[in-house]
Amino acid sequence: MIRVLVCAGVQPAFFEATADERRYVFDKCREVFGGWKERYGIEVLSSMDDDQIQIGPTFGYPWTFYVMCDAPSHEVMIDVVDQLRRGDKPLFKYIKVDVRMGRPLSDLGLP
Repeated sequence: MIRVLVCAGVQPAFFEATADERRYVFDKCREVFGGWKERYGIEVLSSMDDDQIQIGPTFGYPWTFYVMCDAPSHEVMIDVVDQLRRGDKPLFKYIKVDVRMGRPLSDLGLP
């Protein structure tokens, strides 16, 4: 397993989008970020969304939301990210993702 931190931010296009486009983005995000255990074997350990105290586009840190998980392989995470590139209306226009991969700090006694 690989420890993964998925950092995601909202692009300016989301704030310029119509109400219908924003609904599409939310629905598509549910599809892309949901069911990882069943579809990919990814164990989601935690998540955090700071949208209640942050507003506007995200160009880098601090990100809008984070997902900490254990993934079976690098290739699986490539497939997860590729979901944002697929379809007639790719999600990457609205959501930016940065994926960091490493290992748990279990040598220091951390989970």
